[in-house]
Amino acid sequence: MIELVDIHKSFGPLEVLRGVSLTVGAGEVICIIGPSGSGKSTLLRCINHLEHPERGAIRIAGQSVYYDLVDGVRQPHSKQRIAEVRAKLGMVFQSFNLFPHLTALENIIEAPIHVRGMSRKAASARALELMRRVGLEDKAEYYPEEMSGGQQQRTAIARALAMDPTAMLFDEPTSALDPELVHEVLEVMRGLRDDGMTMIIVTHEMNFARQVASRILFMDHGVIVEEDLPERLLGSPREPRTRAFLKNVLER
Repeated sequence: MIELVDIHKSFGPLEVLRGVSLTVGAGEVICIIGPSGSGKSTLLRCINHLEHPERGAIRIAGQSVYYDLVDGVRQPHSKQRIAEVRAKLGMVFQSFNLFPHLTALENIIEAPIHVRGMSRKAASARALELMRRVGLEDKAEYYPEEMSGGQQQRTAIARALAMDPTAMLFDEPTSALDPELVHEVLEVMRGLRDDGMTMIIVTHEMNFARQVASRILFMDHGVIVEEDLPERLLGSPREPRTRAFLKNVLER
């Protein structure tokens, strides 16, 4: 489904990703853990073309995306081709990024109408179906400021799903939530896992990662230090750096 090959990304002199390679199969749930500044979020943003790596290749469903290499020179794809790829990758951020002047329903139908050309009637019907799926069928006419953080994040998930993505990218989706609201969002994500959605999740929720992940990756200083099955990586990691990180996290 998603393949990254030797991805490098720098911000000025700071090399944030240093040759990351990763293959994600259809229906897999990959959880990425690691300290702040390790490159986790930047990796997701490269997959969704919010950041542009200086080196490396990204393939989705076996096809090179965003650019081709021609005689060693990168040739960017057209804006239309890039938009078509990005529409297949739903992304959910730490901050909910909802339009404050639109209701929950209006937030969800915005992209299907203006990007996919759906009628307002069809988009609204689909949005209401998705709001039921995330447990918010009674909040369609609420504005973001009238909803809790958990409700706003579930609306953001519904908004991403409204584009019928083939994969979902989650960048620490619970980090901005009060602790008692975290479970609301995680339950929705468990449901997506059960439905077979391909997901890459940057998270600090270790128990959640243990329960839902097909594999867990530990990143540090722009590289994947270790990847394994959840029970092995969280229970008996091979690398000393992974062990030190988990000791600090799990003791808090």
